[in-house]
Amino acid sequence: MCINFYFKQPIQPGQIIIIQPGSLNLLIGRAVDSQPLTIPHCISRRNKSPINQQTQSTIWMRPQSMQSDSKQVMKHGLKTAEEVLSNRVMENGNIRPSTSYRELANHNTTVQAERTDIKCVKEWANTSSKPSFLIGEDAIHVHPSDQYRLSWPIQRGQLNIHEGPGGSLTAVIADLETIWLYVIEHYLDISKADFKVYRVILLIPDIYIHKHVIAMVDMLLDNLGFAGVIVHQESVCAVFGCGVTSACVVDVGDQKTSVCCVEDGISNKHTRITMEYGGGDVTRVFHWLLGRAGVPLRDLNYSSLVDGFVLQDLKETYCHLDLDVYGILDQEIEIKKVSKNAVHYYVKMGDELVLTPLSLLYPDMFGLQGNHLVRVQGRNEGDPSDPHDDHYLIQTQRQNREAGKLSSKKGAEEMKDTDISMNQDDSQFVSSQMDDDSNEAPDNLQTNTDSLQQNDTSKDRRKEMEEDEELEEGPVTQLMGIDEAILYSIEKCSNDDIKRKMYSCVLLVGGGMNYECTQKCLTNRIIPNIPHYQRLQMESMDILSKSKDGDPRIICWKGAAILACLDTTQELWIYQREWKQFNARMLRERAPFVW
Repeated sequence: MCINFYFKQPIQPGQIIIIQPGSLNLLIGRAVDSQPLTIPHCISRRNKSPINQQTQSTIWMRPQSMQSDSKQVMKHGLKTAEEVLSNRVMENGNIRPSTSYRELANHNTTVQAERTDIKCVKEWANTSSKPSFLIGEDAIHVHPSDQYRLSWPIQRGQLNIHEGPGGSLTAVIADLETIWLYVIEHYLDISKADFKVYRVILLIPDIYIHKHVIAMVDMLLDNLGFAGVIVHQESVCAVFGCGVTSACVVDVGDQKTSVCCVEDGISNKHTRITMEYGGGDVTRVFHWLLGRAGVPLRDLNYSSLVDGFVLQDLKETYCHLDLDVYGILDQEIEIKKVSKNAVHYYVKMGDELVLTPLSLLYPDMFGLQGNHLVRVQGRNEGDPSDPHDDHYLIQTQRQNREAGKLSSKKGAEEMKDTDISMNQDDSQFVSSQMDDDSNEAPDNLQTNTDSLQQNDTSKDRRKEMEEDEELEEGPVTQLMGIDEAILYSIEKCSNDDIKRKMYSCVLLVGGGMNYECTQKCLTNRIIPNIPHYQRLQMESMDILSKSKDGDPRIICWKGAAILACLDTTQELWIYQREWKQFNARMLRERAPFVW
């Protein structure tokens, strides 16, 4: 259908920009860079009229965690995790002893802050010139008294479409365009006038909304003027980045966790599942458990975005998943707030350091209540510029099926009339044949019967296949732990060989579950729940959480950099001139996955 208007010529990796837009961070850089730039994916725009700054809360304060029964659900999830810890048999054969949060609270409530002379290197953003917008760290560190509105264009892995200012699709795409343009010009030192010789590889989540992807590609090609674009899924790029051919990919981000199975560079649609919790929710649980243990949090306000990042740093520093570590530990907590001197607390901590990341296995601890917390890949909602979308295919299949039924019915009636007229002659012929051949039925009679049976079987099979194509994935309403989600995803694979392959290699990426002993903990949780016949045939189970570069947060980006250097990538580019003529149809033609 589409004609490639560009002659095939070698593409320089230095002229390819890889963009991985996340809910919290934007990963961006040239394909030849050793690692990407990581910048907070947000923008603060100056307000023309005064606003109430108290209405702006941290991105981790979620309405779903503030329902009437959220606290009760959190306590139930915590109790379940504590029971698992108390029954844990350590490697030395002893039962793991638990710690009492009341005992910790008796000590921690008496702790006094020790102020130091060390001043935090971070400062409030300079807004004296009243810039129209601020990007990244500057956007986060806008002083509360300044009249700026902070926006996060992507939330829970999707475009942040919402009611209120800046919540329309047009406004969100405009925010993305402003952020990406600013970062490319100021951090990558590429002028917009030179975009016409650069190309972009855009990474999208495994579960995506078609019109959102179309809007982003349109912005890159039409608005920013890049020469070409490739759209690829994060899970497939993660497999490339880790150097394996097939794996069950688990991506734990800041605000969402996605699981899917990738075989030979193809993401299986039926295995995709996304749950709307991540590292940010773990930080909220950490704040709750610290308060329960009496750790003084007078200097931290979780409703403040800046203080939320301080808590996130503390979580990543002290929390772990080594279930053989137990007892009360003395910890020195250092709190650094913007433009203030650091404060030290000498506190005692116990199981809180393990229970915090265990919330990823017991998501009731998040206290999330509401609808649409779990997502699976839905049907393409359609696009006016793509006449061959899913709706068109469904309608034509239904019309063909109805036409086929009418034709079959008409043919059956005609055949019935013909058979009635022929039966008398045939019966006489068959009778004479049976008399001549010692009661043996004619061969052609048996052949016709077999043929009719085969036709009926093929029709039934075709009918089943057509019905299966129209069935959509049923809704999954209950949040699952990561171990349960892995089992759920793998069991959606089509046959036992693929399932065994997925069980043998689980790839853990993203920064939301980057804790010590994560692989060991997940392995011990998954193996006992693998079907017995599958365990007997498995040689080993590998959970990979680090690539050769050692940082699971950039594995997807590194995989896209590898993709940019492959010769086969030449066939995947969507060029600007093609996009203007064919629009969304180009994604169906060139996307390296089923659009």
